[in-house]
Amino acid sequence: MNPESDVLAIRVGEWRVERNAGLLAGPGGEQRLEPKVMDLLWLLAAEAGKVVGREHIMATLWPGVIVGDDSLARTVSKLRQALGDDAKAPRYIETIAKRGYRLLADVASVVSTDAPAPILLPATPAPGPQAAIISMPTKTHRRRIAPAIVVLALVALGLSWVFHERAGGGETGTRTVAAGDDSRVLVELADDYYFQFSRADNEAAIELYQRVLGLHPDDVPALSGLANALVQRCVRWPQSPGPGPTEFHQLRDALANGHLARAPALQQLQRARQLAERAVALAPDSPVAHKALGFALSAQGAFDPALAEYRRAVALDADAWGALVDIGDILEITGHSGEALPYLERAYAAMGRTYDQSSARIRPWHARLGVGIAERYLARGDASAAETWYRTVLAHSPLDPPATRGLAELLRKSGDSAEADRLCTELTQRTAGQGCAGP
Repeated sequence: MNPESDVLAIRVGEWRVERNAGLLAGPGGEQRLEPKVMDLLWLLAAEAGKVVGREHIMATLWPGVIVGDDSLARTVSKLRQALGDDAKAPRYIETIAKRGYRLLADVASVVSTDAPAPILLPATPAPGPQAAIISMPTKTHRRRIAPAIVVLALVALGLSWVFHERAGGGETGTRTVAAGDDSRVLVELADDYYFQFSRADNEAAIELYQRVLGLHPDDVPALSGLANALVQRCVRWPQSPGPGPTEFHQLRDALANGHLARAPALQQLQRARQLAERAVALAPDSPVAHKALGFALSAQGAFDPALAEYRRAVALDADAWGALVDIGDILEITGHSGEALPYLERAYAAMGRTYDQSSARIRPWHARLGVGIAERYLARGDASAAETWYRTVLAHSPLDPPATRGLAELLRKSGDSAEADRLCTELTQRTAGQGCAGP
């Protein structure tokens, strides 16, 4: 048989998947999958009907590289989109909460164009609540489906690989990245660090962005990310000596302190602005680049052009929640608080729509933003809207301390002390915290 006539392929439900060609063919024609998306499909197909753990998937797809949950969620989302699947009513990819993912469709192995009829791999029944996650078929099952499972297992083992690159300057260490996808992995990792908004994480993000730019000077996500991280460094953690706070949580307070107009922040903000301007020049349709430029401009006190950049970002991506939050922030700083609240509400809704794709970045801020919206309604004297927002937060983030305390306080003021006490007691018992007496 001519080796070139061999086609390593499988059928997943009504789709034909050719890994070597990166093709997915079925309803609506053919499409080419990204390497990581194809790798994920083959890994799930090798364990059709079984739960594949999140840690196992990440270790297989990104060996030797630490990635955030959102990298996996984003890859799963792309695979679902390619298959025309719906996460809420899945026919192909089922999410198993806190465990992993399961391929629901039947899988058929096709080794070559001259091969006999493919061997069908039926999806195993879903395990019960007490069933353990099984990563390998039983011995009897292996004998029965050996021709197909060997192909799938070998491919699953060879999904990804890493290469080690010697560092320069006499260093003997190695840098491990995913072959063929190193820049994207590093940028995604840097983004995950950045969105934790701690000083150590922000510095790690800066280092990773700079590594990418050392290899690819025109990488727009890295240019934008580095600009954001430099602005964040300047705003939150003043580096100039002097009395006062060593960390700021709001742009308003950082501007009032005056450190942003002094060295070294002044020079770093100018560098951040130049990086963001370059990103916008390279990719005028990038919402990430426009958001980064808006952030740099706002830290320099140039509010009108900053708003223009943020609004361009939102026009390009309606779910650009970071830009929506920043618009609200600037409107409040400039005395237009009444106009800010709708942008914050839009940002919260956008977070909800994109949570599956960016959970590691959204999780630390989703509940906090919702509580902030509730507090703003309270400041307006609208207790009913504030209660609605506290309950909205608790629907997505049960036992969130600030939301629980806020709701309990409102209930007491309205005369429902029993329900307020119940909420506080549950918070104390289930979080081992201070309950409603906490900060």
